[in-house]
Amino acid sequence: MIEEINITLRQGLEGFYEEYKSHLSHKKEGIPKEVKSFFRSHDIAHVLFGCDISLYGEGSVKIWTIFGTTLGFWKHISAYKKANAYELSRNFSLSHVVNNIFKFLISIPVLIVRSKKMNKPWPWTNYEPYLDTSISEIRKEFNIKVLR
Repeated sequence: MIEEINITLRQGLEGFYEEYKSHLSHKKEGIPKEVKSFFRSHDIAHVLFGCDISLYGEGSVKIWTIFGTTLGFWKHISAYKKANAYELSRNFSLSHVVNNIFKFLISIPVLIVRSKKMNKPWPWTNYEPYLDTSISEIRKEFNIKVLR
């Protein structure tokens, strides 16, 4: 994952896209605008909450999204269905699942507690005002303590 100390959210997102360009099927042409919009917010959450695209990172970003953003649980489930995001899980090998699942399961309570300690929920769709703000400033403003 990209080091986020002094870069803006926009730079972090660009770095995320560069780092994972061969893994992001939602960046292809022909994807509906609503789905692209959902995944842009999802990718911003990856950057902001410091999550990679492993099973552990995907699971972690889901917990952050449910408990630490304005999207919430039911909208999250609905949006994932519309975007067919569950298809991404097919990319994980059995060994990858075994290597990541227990780490993720153990981290769930910590992620929930940290998201509940945020000063306010991250705006899932109204993130534009933050794109040119440093990630460290955003994390400070929202009291986001990422897991490493």
